[in-house]
Amino acid sequence: MKFFWKIYFSFIAVFLAAFGLFGTWMIQMAFENSYQKALEDGEWDNRMYQLAFEMNLSSMDEENRTEEMIPVMAAAVVQNFSSTGNIYRIYNEEQKLLYESQSSSVRGTDVLPVLSEEQPCSYSLYRLGDQTWLVYACWSSMGGQVYLLESLTDISSIYAESVSYYNMYRMMMLVLILVMTVIVFVVAGMLTRSVNRLSHTTRRFTNGDLDARASESGGDEIAELSKDFNRMAATLSDKMEELTLQAQRQEDFTASFSHELKTPLTSIIGYADMLRTMDCTKEEVVDAAGYIYQQGKRLENLSRKMLDMIVAGKQELSLRALDVENLVDEAVRITEESRQTQNVTLTVDLEEGCIEGDRTLLISAVTNILENARRAMPSGGQIRIRGKNYPNSYLLCISDNGCGIEAEEISRITEAFYMIDKSRARKEGGAGLGLALCSRILALHAARWKIFSRPGKGTDIAISFRCGEVQDEDL
Repeated sequence: MKFFWKIYFSFIAVFLAAFGLFGTWMIQMAFENSYQKALEDGEWDNRMYQLAFEMNLSSMDEENRTEEMIPVMAAAVVQNFSSTGNIYRIYNEEQKLLYESQSSSVRGTDVLPVLSEEQPCSYSLYRLGDQTWLVYACWSSMGGQVYLLESLTDISSIYAESVSYYNMYRMMMLVLILVMTVIVFVVAGMLTRSVNRLSHTTRRFTNGDLDARASESGGDEIAELSKDFNRMAATLSDKMEELTLQAQRQEDFTASFSHELKTPLTSIIGYADMLRTMDCTKEEVVDAAGYIYQQGKRLENLSRKMLDMIVAGKQELSLRALDVENLVDEAVRITEESRQTQNVTLTVDLEEGCIEGDRTLLISAVTNILENARRAMPSGGQIRIRGKNYPNSYLLCISDNGCGIEAEEISRITEAFYMIDKSRARKEGGAGLGLALCSRILALHAARWKIFSRPGKGTDIAISFRCGEVQDEDL
């Protein structure tokens, strides 16, 4: 059952129960009050009847107090009560009827037998058709004679009034049910409107509209739920975007890796097939062998870089204190031959300092950065290495005056196989894995790094090892 109908039927049920119980209680209370008043009036009337009877009887001589004189005397007494419309009777001790103010078919009441000196008064109800009579009787003793005085009051109007109230109440209930049905329908619709909107937004989000967001207006629980949904949706959208980007990167990686393998393999297969199927001169054989060797070295370099990336992500680090100057000197020595070939000058200005890390991995990271800097500049360029020691951290900066990098390219240069100038990179034997490997190694060492570059003027790479004390403006 929908929440709307739950609210609707709950309101109707509560209203019917509350109004039904309250209305029934009110009618019953009105009936009880009327009934209680009728009892009090009946008792008072019977007492007055008894008092008048005893006063008149006591005023008569004893010789006149015969059963034949009782009706005469009683008729005189009843004249004073004629306006009440009640019926009055007098019985002797044997319950023989001596007097009756008016004939009535109400007979055989069970009041008289219980009267005695110990219980001088009693009453009962007697139903005759649509009529209800209140029968009140009392025990009276005068001059040794016992008389039973009975008064009958018609209280049918009380019951008729109660029935009338119930009929009126049922009509009011029907009208109120119709009115409340409309009111509750409108109120339930207003209460569930925000729930329906949230449900609609959820379905849109489920169907792929990741920008769908719920309205957060109001301060009730639904508004809080909408805020929670929006936070969840934002998180899921970010995760989906991240997964989509990751899948795209995986796809790009696979395509790039396949391409990087295909290009040298195509050259190797082509030249090998030429040597196998054709009669080549010695010079042609040397050229073909040179191409095969060059492309083979390229595949070797590619496989080595891929292996380094895999190892860097899985191996346990052997952290120890490393002298920064010794570390940089080793990377400089490894890249010295390629720099000399390209006539690139290098200046080093390092403050003394130690960092914690894996020597092999950090040398590989610095070497890759130096090689990328060399490839980014023409012959005669310049590379500068600077180091500054901070409390509990060390800042290493590597700068070049090469071609620089466009701002939109900086965020992608750490992706595997991403190359800004593919022809130049392949000519230099690069595979687009150097900075991706650096990024992974530095992440393993909890180091921060930033790349600043201006096209045509060069690039600065700043690395902060254990960078908790180094502020962003120092990078």
